[in-house]
Amino acid sequence: MDKVFLIGIIIGILTRLIMLNLEQKQYPTQPNVLITQLVLAFIASALGALLVPALIERSYTSITFLSLAAEQFRQVRENRRDTLTELEAKQLVQRGNAFIEEIAKTYEVRNYMCIISSFFTVGCYYLITSEFKMSQGISLLISTIFGIILAFILKRLIRRDSIGDIADVNIVDISFENDSILKVGSLSGITNVGLKSEREKFLKYGVGIEIVPKDNNYINASIIQDPGQRQTIAYTLYSRLGLYRQKNEPVFTPIPRRNPKNESIVIAYLPIEKNIDAVIQTVKSTPIVSSARGKNISLKNYVIGRKEGK
Repeated sequence: MDKVFLIGIIIGILTRLIMLNLEQKQYPTQPNVLITQLVLAFIASALGALLVPALIERSYTSITFLSLAAEQFRQVRENRRDTLTELEAKQLVQRGNAFIEEIAKTYEVRNYMCIISSFFTVGCYYLITSEFKMSQGISLLISTIFGIILAFILKRLIRRDSIGDIADVNIVDISFENDSILKVGSLSGITNVGLKSEREKFLKYGVGIEIVPKDNNYINASIIQDPGQRQTIAYTLYSRLGLYRQKNEPVFTPIPRRNPKNESIVIAYLPIEKNIDAVIQTVKSTPIVSSARGKNISLKNYVIGRKEGK
């Protein structure tokens, strides 16, 4: 029991580490958050490992601990949400409520994955020893392998789609009309840039980005046009590539705008380093937030530019 319990905990923590690697690519974290998540992973893994022998011994009252754990994990979600909300005012580009909720939900769900993987690992051990009468060593080895495989399967299953899955990202020109009206690609009227020095910075450091829904699909268009999704794209650019602006220069804040001609989104963005490839990859890797899905379902048979899909 002691060995399989330890193996279950290790597999649960390993599951969290695998998902933490994925999480850091989409939701940048800090060292103190890393420690918190590992401690919670240990607790969740221990609960999952203990659940199997409790069920075998028909100690059903011990299952009530799961409800307490679920409540604790929900509290973690609320704490993370409150922390990120408090930091919003200090950001040059805000995350937005949709992205904050997505991050908070992610922190909660990952703990449940630890419970599942450790429960599955210990369950496999008991199944193999009781049904197939194998030795303890072989049973531990097989259950460990199955647990690791499950960890990667869970990572695959909960992988979030990104902008690159539903849209093409192109680089377009930044220019000005009537001396001060910002134009990105074919869309004019983005904003009025009155100072000549600011217009020069846009032309020198700025990158024009156009996000075009794939297959001229209205469902894809509705996702990238969602206000929460737009803000998520803007914040992802800022968090990964920086922003060439000071606190008193709001004109340089990236503001995604809709182009009604092709239902695309255009952004005038000033990265600290003008690396075109990095800008494209950052936009493509931006996660799709849950609140942006499920809209314009009635238009699934229609394509942009035509009344009816064929």
